[in-house]
Amino acid sequence: MDEKNSPIVCISGVDERKLGAALIAVQSAFSVAIAELSKLHKGNSPQWFEDLEEVVIANAKGTVTEGISLDVEVESLKFGIDVLRAILDVSRVELGFAAKE
Repeated sequence: MDEKNSPIVCISGVDERKLGAALIAVQSAFSVAIAELSKLHKGNSPQWFEDLEEVVIANAKGTVTEGISLDVEVESLKFGIDVLRAILDVSRVELGFAAKE
C-alpha cells in the first residue's frame, strides 16, 4: 500500500494464460470468502453484502498500477471491476438476495 492506502499492483512475467489462471483462482477465493461471510451474517439483512460490495468496488477503483500506459490501465481496471461485479451478482443470487437493478 502507498501513502494513500491504495493497492499498488506490480507483477512481472505476466502473460494472458497466467492472468486467466490467476483470475480463476481469485474468483474462486472471493466466492468462498463471500460464502463464509454469509455464514457469519446468517439471519441478518443483506445490508452486510451491500456494504461489502461498496468497499470492494471502491478499493478496486483506487488501484494504482505501475509500468503500463494509462489507456491499458483504464481498460484493465474497468475489466477487473466488471469481473468483481459479476462475481458479486452471482453471489447475491446464490445467497437469495434480490438482484441489483
